[in-house]
Amino acid sequence: MTEKLRFHLRPEGEKAFGYAQAVKAANFVHISGTLSVDDAFQPLHTSDMAGQIGAVYDSIGRTLEHFGLGMADVVKETIFVTDMAAFLEANGRRIEAYGGALPAATAVEVKRLAFPECLIEVEVVAADRGESI
Repeated sequence: MTEKLRFHLRPEGEKAFGYAQAVKAANFVHISGTLSVDDAFQPLHTSDMAGQIGAVYDSIGRTLEHFGLGMADVVKETIFVTDMAAFLEANGRRIEAYGGALPAATAVEVKRLAFPECLIEVEVVAADRGESI
């Protein structure tokens, strides 16, 4: 059986919703869909795609740091947005977050996310090239 390690960025809210922010299995860290919310799960930067992108990738970065990883270790991302045109216009914020080490990616437009004020949700998989936990 593969050893797993779970991480909660916002423990109370994540446990209430029934998920972990991230799970490490073997040499991969799977990070759950990440929204632009604060520690109390209140939406941040409502109606501001660029602001939400920044908040989402900041949270992903904090989660990766817990495992000793960074954005360059992300190998796959899936991006869900409620407005593709707004996302494409603000996509530079996403590209900056990766610092040139872009992963394989898929972006899809959806009708709604968990919180109606949220415009973007991103899930990623990162590869830990070091020792397995």
